[in-house]
Amino acid sequence: MRRRPANAYAAALPIILAALLAACGGGAGGAKAARFRAPVVLKVNAASAPTRQYAGIIQNQLKQVGIPCEIETVEFNTLLEQQTKGQFQLTTGRWVGGNQDPIYLYDLFRTGSFRNRGRYSNPELDKILDEAINTADRTRARDLYVRAQEITSREVPQFPLWYVDQMVVARKNVQNVNVPVDGDWRFLRDVTVEGGKAGPFVVVLESNPTTLEQLHSTDASGERMRQLMFNSLVRKNEKFDYVGDLASDIQASADGLTYTFRLRDGVKFHNGKAFTSADAKYTLDTLLSSDSAKANDFFEGSGAERRALVKAVETPDPLTLVVRLTKPLNKFLSGLVAVGMYPQGSTLEQQKRSPVGTGAFKFVRYDESQQVVDLAAHEAYWGGAPAIKQLRVRTILDANTLQAELRSGGVDLAQAANLQPDTYQALGQDPNLKVQQFPGVNLVYLLFNVTAEPLSDARVRQAIAYAIDREAIVKELLLGQARVANSILPEQSWAYAPGQVYNFDPAKAQQILDEAGYKAGQ
Repeated sequence: MRRRPANAYAAALPIILAALLAACGGGAGGAKAARFRAPVVLKVNAASAPTRQYAGIIQNQLKQVGIPCEIETVEFNTLLEQQTKGQFQLTTGRWVGGNQDPIYLYDLFRTGSFRNRGRYSNPELDKILDEAINTADRTRARDLYVRAQEITSREVPQFPLWYVDQMVVARKNVQNVNVPVDGDWRFLRDVTVEGGKAGPFVVVLESNPTTLEQLHSTDASGERMRQLMFNSLVRKNEKFDYVGDLASDIQASADGLTYTFRLRDGVKFHNGKAFTSADAKYTLDTLLSSDSAKANDFFEGSGAERRALVKAVETPDPLTLVVRLTKPLNKFLSGLVAVGMYPQGSTLEQQKRSPVGTGAFKFVRYDESQQVVDLAAHEAYWGGAPAIKQLRVRTILDANTLQAELRSGGVDLAQAANLQPDTYQALGQDPNLKVQQFPGVNLVYLLFNVTAEPLSDARVRQAIAYAIDREAIVKELLLGQARVANSILPEQSWAYAPGQVYNFDPAKAQQILDEAGYKAGQ
C-alpha cells in the first residue's frame, strides 16, 4: 500500500484535489461554458467527509464538460427518505452486501420495484428480469443477467464508481487473517495469536446490533453476529454462487419445484444437541410464520394478495430435508443464506436473550449498556474448534476512539469502514500494529433520477459517466483502497458482465452532449 507520512494526508488534501482538477483540465478558468440553464444538484450525506470530498471532485469534473453542478449536503436519514420519494436529481450511495447477488438487479431496475429509487423503467429489461428471477436454469439465468447488465450500462440509471476494499488493522502478533471477498466474519475461526492471548480477543463493530435474534436481524452488525454464532443450510462461495453450509449436498428437481438437502452428520448445537432435519424444518416454519423481513423472499404479493411460495417442508429422515415450492424461484437459495438454524423448540424470545446455534462461537453474555458481546469457542464445532477461546465483540462508534484503542491494545482486530484512508496508513506505521488490505465488493455509486431533466436523457447520463475520472479519485483520494467498478455486481460473481465501459474521456462526454443538442453557452 502506497504510503504518505502519518498525519500528512489532511494537510495534503487541498493539493490532492488541485492535482485531480489539473489532471482533467480543471482549476482556475478550466470550466467550460454551461450547457444547461440550471445546475444539476448532487445530494450527499452531510456526515460523510469522504463522500463530500469525492463529490467535490465530481462536481468540478462535470464543470469541465459544461455540466454545472451544485452539491447539497443532507442529513443521512433525511437523504434516505428523499431518495425513497424520488426527491433528488443526482445522489450517491453505497451498497453493502446486496449487490453480491444478480437477483438484486430486479430490485434496483424493475419498473416499480421498491429499491428502484431512480424511477427507471424499461419494458424490455422488465421482461428479462422477470424471466431471470423465475427460472431454475442457472445457465439461462446467467445469459439473462448479462443482457440486463448490457442494458443498464448503456442507459446508466445508476453509475457504479468503485468497489471499496476491506481494510483490517490488527496487533502485530495476530496471524492467519484471511478475509473472504464477501466479508463473512467466519474468518475469525482461523485467526491465531502468536504467543497466545491472556483474556478475550477483542474485535470491533461500527454499530450496535439491533437484535441477536438472527431471524429478525437485517443490519450489518447483526449479520456479523449471525456469522459467528450460526450456520445456514446454504452459503455463498468465492463466485457468489450458492453451495452447502450445513447441507452437504443440494439437489434441485428439473422443474425447479423441489429442493432436497442432504445434511451434514455430526453437527452439534452449542447446547450439545445434534442438528437434524427436524431442526431445519422448525427454523423454516418459524421464519415463514413470522413478520421477519427475511421471510419476504419466500412470498410474493402483499397485503391480502400475499401468497406463500413454499408449499411444504418435509423430513423423510434425520439427515434429509425436502422443500417443495409452488413455482420455480431463482432466489430461493439466496434467501436461505441469512437464515441460521435454531434447535427445535427454541423460541424467538429465548434466542433474543441467549442465542443458540451451530456456529464456531457460542454466546456467553451481552452487556447492552457497554455495547459488548462475549463469546466462547464452540469446541465441538463441526468445522474444527476456533483457536481463539474467548472472543469479545465491542461496538465503537467514534473513529478517534477506535484509533486510540488499537494503539493501546484495547482492540486486537478492527475491520472497520469508518476510518479515513490516511488513518490506515498512519496506523500501519505503529510498531505494534499491521494493516492488511483485502478485495471487497461493497459498491459506491451515483444514482440518477431519470424522471428529472436533464437526467431523463440517457445521453446526459452517459456524458456524466465519461466525465468522471474514477481512476484518479481511487489513486489520489482513496489512496488505492478501492477498485474501479464497471457493474453493480462484483467481478467475482458468476453472473458478472461489464457491459459498456466508461473510461475517463471528457472529449467523448462533450461530443455526446454536442450531438444531443446541449451546446455550450446556450
